Amino acid sequence: MLKTASRPLALSAGAALVLAGLVAFPVTASVASAAPAAADVRITEWEYNGSEFVEFTNLGTASADLTGWSFSDSAAHAGDVSLSSVGTVAPGESFIVSEASAAAFRTEWKLPDTIKVVGGNSTNNLSRSDAVNLYDSTSTLVDTLTYSDQASNGPRTDTASAWPSIEAVIGTNTAASWTRSTESDAEGSWKSVSGYIGSPGVSQYGAPVGLLRINEIETDGSPDWAELVNLAPRALDVSGYVLTGRANAVTLTIPSGTVIPAGGVYTAESSTFKLKKGDKLSLFAPDAATLLDSYEWGDFHLDTYGRVPNGTGEFVPQAAASKGALNPDTTTPTDPTDPTDPTDPTDPGTGWQSITINEVTSANDNPYHDAYELANSGDTDVDVAAWKQADSASNPAALNAPNGTVVPAHGYLVLLSNQGLSSGGDSVKLYLPDGSTIVDTASWGANDAQPGTWSRCADATGTWVHTAASSWGVSNATACAGEIIPPSTPTGPTVPCQTELPSGSGAALAGGLAWPGGQSAINSDNPCQFVTSLSGQDVSGLDIDPSAPDVMWAVKNKSHVYRLVKTEAGLWVPDTANGWTAGKDLVFPSGSGQPDAEGITVGPDGFLYITTERDNSASGVPLDSVLRFDPSETGTTLHPTNQWILTADLSDVISTVGSADSNLGFEGITWVPDSYLTTNGFVDQSTGATYDPADYPGHGEGLYFTALEKNGHLYAYALKADGSFSRIASIDTGLPLIADTQWDPDAQRIWAVADNSVAGSSTLLKIDSEGAFAVDRIYDRPTGLPNYNNEGFALAPNSTCADGVKEVIRSDDGNNGGHSLWSGTIACDLELGPQGVTPPASAQPTVSTNLPSVKAGDPITVTATGLTAGTVYSIVLHSDPVTLGSGTADSSGTLTLTAVIPAGITPGAHTLTLVSAADPSVVIASVALTVTAATTVTPVTTTTTSTGTTSALASTGAEPAPWLAIGSLIVLLGAGLVLMRVRMRRGDV
Repeated sequence: MLKTASRPLALSAGAALVLAGLVAFPVTASVASAAPAAADVRITEWEYNGSEFVEFTNLGTASADLTGWSFSDSAAHAGDVSLSSVGTVAPGESFIVSEASAAAFRTEWKLPDTIKVVGGNSTNNLSRSDAVNLYDSTSTLVDTLTYSDQASNGPRTDTASAWPSIEAVIGTNTAASWTRSTESDAEGSWKSVSGYIGSPGVSQYGAPVGLLRINEIETDGSPDWAELVNLAPRALDVSGYVLTGRANAVTLTIPSGTVIPAGGVYTAESSTFKLKKGDKLSLFAPDAATLLDSYEWGDFHLDTYGRVPNGTGEFVPQAAASKGALNPDTTTPTDPTDPTDPTDPTDPGTGWQSITINEVTSANDNPYHDAYELANSGDTDVDVAAWKQADSASNPAALNAPNGTVVPAHGYLVLLSNQGLSSGGDSVKLYLPDGSTIVDTASWGANDAQPGTWSRCADATGTWVHTAASSWGVSNATACAGEIIPPSTPTGPTVPCQTELPSGSGAALAGGLAWPGGQSAINSDNPCQFVTSLSGQDVSGLDIDPSAPDVMWAVKNKSHVYRLVKTEAGLWVPDTANGWTAGKDLVFPSGSGQPDAEGITVGPDGFLYITTERDNSASGVPLDSVLRFDPSETGTTLHPTNQWILTADLSDVISTVGSADSNLGFEGITWVPDSYLTTNGFVDQSTGATYDPADYPGHGEGLYFTALEKNGHLYAYALKADGSFSRIASIDTGLPLIADTQWDPDAQRIWAVADNSVAGSSTLLKIDSEGAFAVDRIYDRPTGLPNYNNEGFALAPNSTCADGVKEVIRSDDGNNGGHSLWSGTIACDLELGPQGVTPPASAQPTVSTNLPSVKAGDPITVTATGLTAGTVYSIVLHSDPVTLGSGTADSSGTLTLTAVIPAGITPGAHTLTLVSAADPSVVIASVALTVTAATTVTPVTTTTTSTGTTSALASTGAEPAPWLAIGSLIVLLGAGLVLMRVRMRRGDV
């Protein structure tokens, strides 16, 4: 919908000039290619009479925050009319500045409340010959339009507005190229209540943001469908508009020729357009990028939900579907047993959907034989006495409720199935009293609901998993944190890709804290998107590109790497540009082999650093190495520029021959900057001293930390450009086995992460007071994250934080229902304490001399210690203050000066003082000095043996430099006269 044509800059002054010597050169602006998404707010319509208005539209591809922006007329004064109240303007969205109040303007032009209007503009009223000026938050002129129909500069807009005839004139300040509005013109203009003509709030160069809305949704139908409503006072052509469903990654494109009349609705449906519980429906313009509307719901079906009032209200349950028609103003159920009836004292409002099935067992153990548990996530008790239940084959029947029928707010109720539940796989279905409206369903495979239970992790909203322990009547949190039994068959839709199950599980690390973020996790990839010719659906390592938080790299341990980009729906999908659609194969430097690629990190040079633990074409031999790849290489295969083979260096830990440890080598890898290591006093284990980057020339500006699965340690390496390396440290992460590691520049910590072998535990490492890495925090796996073989771990940067949290992604080296990526959240501020080596107590500054007494005119050496390294100090001789010299304290805090005592100093007792050159009034330290009478006059000189500079001890008058220059000229002149005389004698002149 949005055009991408370049527009000229609206300049507020003439061309700038730069003076170079005596010549003025004009400065020209250059536009960088491949610019990132940016906002582009422009003037797109104006009218100076009636309710007079100006329309502005964001024609860019990114949202614009108008905080601090302003509007002015021909006064051209930034700040006249504040636009801060507009807030954020989405791509394609238009907003209005009007003389009328916002309410009066919307009424006059028949606009909904979704159109943003800055009303009551009495500061800058437009006239027949005037100007429109738009300023950003820095008071820079963004766009300007000067018009005057009396001077043939634009149409007269007294009874009808004007709009740009073509997009190319936008931003050029050529009002003469604008078109006066007529009813049903190319802009879709309409007549207002008072008879003015225009199209305020929607521009043909933007998108109908706020005017085309999702109005009603059915997710449990045959087929599912979504209804759109047109809130504009004129018809909208919605040909090519796109609807997407997140959970199934489904897309529906509206057919060509589809027009929704003003105030009308359109139903979009397709047999392949399937929506799910916990889904998100989004509406996009034809460019498939400009978001117009979206709605996300919890773990329940919408049967149906609609906006009340139409197009502008909140989504609420409908008493009856109104497919193809406007929604009724209210829902008025009459069944007194229906929990949505507001006259029922146990009614939770319209929130009956807060009830979900939370736990099930097919075991026959009393008292919970064939039992299921309901969870209430709402704030009101819910009485389910009249509800009904069935299994996979029976008809709905009354509940078996030995524990009562009330599900307390934020509580649980255990019921017994009215039908026997099969251990070979079955379902529990819960209905409203009508016996047809499904509240929730839980299904499982053979032996998945015994022993233990089939449980939601986390409560009410999480994924179904088989927990070894039950938790009847209370939260599933404890059971979910314990042993998870692999399901007999993965849950979710049948998928064509290979399904790999967890290989086993171990206990979580003791002392773990609750995950510092949301406890739920959702799939964030499309089914089967990581399948290659060598392997099924799985992902081993992840890393978000530090230069682009919407780009993530994913590596498979079957020699393949993907560049993933984040969609508007929150999915991470393969990039379709530059040959990355299917990912790219990886090889060794020989151009052959199958790297068992486990971990990945983006280096500071933008290259990909990938760990291997073997060559899969010779899988019985360990090959622990780091490969460096250029991601810009064209073709379907990446060839490494470097390989650092580290297997032999790990011989103290792993067996370097045979197959015993060929699957227990390197997993994750991350890069840590030298600046962090040196600032916190990291100790180099190879030297026993504080790590000094200068000891490892050619290693770059940081160390690579590799995660060794066998012992759970991190190994810090300086990887040098020539292919050599140095091991700096071996670090105990606190984990017995490790799957991935990540440097967290926002928290200034290193993450160490385990898979299901340690129940998904993770540790956070800091540099302690001794200069070694130590465990700072232990975190449990989020309760809603299944305990699968989650090897990869990636963190979004704090620049993406919203409401105090950011995204965290884990990858499954296998899959469940065809998915390998799980996304959740983590707090942006982990409230961590200090770290690093404690600096030694500062020594008191002292000053001393090499002699207790000295003759005037003789040299003396002065030494000062306990100083601040890098600071300039001065030595001053008293009683009559004479500065003997200045210098900079070295890295040890020492300064040494050798100076000559001025010959004219009065003999007797004196004092040498140490002062800061920045504040010579404060004496830092001093020492007594006896000066005896001079026997000869000694020239005044000073030398410095510190790292500082020296100055003369005394000045005897004029500066020497000018006189030296004059003397040089005299010498040259004399030489010239002598040469002339010689030539005259020889007869040369």
